[in-house]
Amino acid sequence: MSEATLKKEWEDALIARAVDGDDEAFTKLYDLYFDRIYRHICYRVGQIQDAEDLTQQVFVQAWRALGRYKQTTSPFVAWLLTIAHNVVVSFYRRSKSTNSLEADAVDWPSNERVDGIAETRVEYERVQKMIRRLKPEHQQILAMRFLEDLAHRDIAAALGKSEANVRVMQFRALNELRQLLDGKEHR
Repeated sequence: MSEATLKKEWEDALIARAVDGDDEAFTKLYDLYFDRIYRHICYRVGQIQDAEDLTQQVFVQAWRALGRYKQTTSPFVAWLLTIAHNVVVSFYRRSKSTNSLEADAVDWPSNERVDGIAETRVEYERVQKMIRRLKPEHQQILAMRFLEDLAHRDIAAALGKSEANVRVMQFRALNELRQLLDGKEHR
């Protein structure tokens, strides 16, 4: 039996125990997924304090809804990311600040974290600026695919879309980004 199969079986057993009300099992799931959910939310809201608070809300909501969770072929993290997405949308709806979902849908990592990716600071900032010009949904798909390294089926499950739809949206987002970077933007 492969290591991946053993990990999946261990995780499935942990989820089943948590669904049955086992606090310790849920705590292990929290520990297992906290960083991933926090990182996703941080990209979306850009403020550490807000990201910490919203991540806690995700796990509180997950705990409350756990009895209704149904194991499917999609991973548990996709379910958590769906909750995270809804929490972030609610956050922006409640927000009285000048931040809008369109303007700041994804707060990409700081330059220090991407030294190896961006050849120069200027080029990185240019790419970051162009990404922010994409539709919020396209920003989210690119973040989930390339920052979170989620599979298309997991993104689809998290967003309530078909896998084919996610692939098309990713293609369109990358194409639009390419046009923006090449200076061929449609105004």
